[in-house]
Amino acid sequence: MFLDFFYGLRAHNIPVSTRELLDFIDVINKYSSEGEQIDSQRFYQIAKSVFIKDIKYYDAYDQAFSATFSNIIGESNFKDLLSKWLEDAKKTKLSDQRKKDAMNLPSEELIKELQKRIDEQKERHDGGNKWIGTGGTSAFGHSGFNPAGIRVGGAGKNRSALAVAGERKFKEYRTDSVINIRQIKLALKKLRLLKKSGKPKLDIKKTIDKTVANAGEIEIVKSRSRKNNLKLVLLMDVGGSMTSFSQRVSDLFSAANQTNHFKELHHYYFHNIFYDDLYTAPIFNQDYEISLEKIYKRHGRDTKFIIIGDGYMAPYELFQMTSNMKDFYYSFKKDSKKSNRTGLDQIKSIMRQYPDTIWLNPEGKSLWQEPTISAISKTIPMFELTVDGLEKGIKSLLGAGK
Repeated sequence: MFLDFFYGLRAHNIPVSTRELLDFIDVINKYSSEGEQIDSQRFYQIAKSVFIKDIKYYDAYDQAFSATFSNIIGESNFKDLLSKWLEDAKKTKLSDQRKKDAMNLPSEELIKELQKRIDEQKERHDGGNKWIGTGGTSAFGHSGFNPAGIRVGGAGKNRSALAVAGERKFKEYRTDSVINIRQIKLALKKLRLLKKSGKPKLDIKKTIDKTVANAGEIEIVKSRSRKNNLKLVLLMDVGGSMTSFSQRVSDLFSAANQTNHFKELHHYYFHNIFYDDLYTAPIFNQDYEISLEKIYKRHGRDTKFIIIGDGYMAPYELFQMTSNMKDFYYSFKKDSKKSNRTGLDQIKSIMRQYPDTIWLNPEGKSLWQEPTISAISKTIPMFELTVDGLEKGIKSLLGAGK
């Protein structure tokens, strides 16, 4: 049973090791050896404290706990049946010999044996030493005695562990969840290229340190402040299939502007994919059009690019359509000044011009096998638009992921 739980935690991407499993079993055995009963609520809390080292895994833990134990300590048939059996617990005076002979199962067998009782038990029991009941020495029940039992029912002050786990109070702490502005700002602050700049100014702390080191002889120390010299450009897909993700993109845009510690921050828009042009506003007409050639001249090769889009479009838009064809479709007039580069060609062009470029995709990875998304992800490092994805993308931009 513990192994099922252990692998359930791993299946929910919680980093647990066999060392923690052994520690968990030791804790359970210690409580059992001291004669303490462990009800489902306490079991839930003990396991959580041993296995989970970061609050961001709390929600995944609750899901793993529910998935593993819902059929064993669930709230449906089992709970309804036991509530009737365990009402009005009978108090039984147990002799020292009966307490000494009480069932003492190894902790790893407790839940397994409990499941057997649930499958086999047909009626209420009181004062016994085997079945789920009250007032006896069985390992399952309440109001009796057992040095290594599981409390079932009774007037507990806490709600069931499964009820607590089912509430999933910690969804907001998941780093693979949809991100909010505060989380984005914290992640973007890691985008730093700190360099000394400006005129030297008096550094009071260093001056004091130097003076102390010189036995009181004053030594003035001046230093230049360190500023973030990172230049960042956001390219954002708007409209169409991106409409449902507009809030997330808006949050990223807002957070980037509010962070306000980049040397330069610029943003442009496109729809589905870009050809020869981008747009300075989410209005796709010539008044807001800016060519990629101008972008290349305006921003140096040391600029970091973050492209946000789902990459989901008709295959011909990425693999066949060009800027020349686009004008033909929309205005029925070919423009000789436009190139015959496809959308995929332009992505490759941006990567050549700006090697530090990543793509943030709000779509779940289950859709990344779609032809257009797959082709883009093979050209540009692609990450999910989640806290984890953004942090991994930032590491890639700064060279740590390369």
